[in-house]
Amino acid sequence: MRTKLLLAGMLLVGAAGCTSMAPNPNDLPASIAANIATATSPADHHRIADYYTQKAAEYDAEAAWHERVAKSYVARPKGDPGAMTSHCRALREQFGAAAKAARGLAEEHRQLAAKSGS
Repeated sequence: MRTKLLLAGMLLVGAAGCTSMAPNPNDLPASIAANIATATSPADHHRIADYYTQKAAEYDAEAAWHERVAKSYVARPKGDPGAMTSHCRALREQFGAAAKAARGLAEEHRQLAAKSGS
């Protein structure tokens, strides 16, 4: 019984480690949200582009972390590694998509900066 409780606890901790929240598009700092609403200068657009570039790097790091955890579950001989691996890989895909979207937004703001500077 004690072994089963220990195993259940380990699975819970492992699963909790793989349940980062997916990126929330409404989670913008107030200053960036205000800049987006009022951006007119190249500096405004560069500041927004820098923010999205930073977010893309963070999302890429999260995606890579979830892939590493998924690979750890593949090697796990007990429990339901398939479900846990699938969960982690779904998060990897979501973070990867968020990173791609953030890079796209950064590029859009770089283009706006170039246009507003001319």
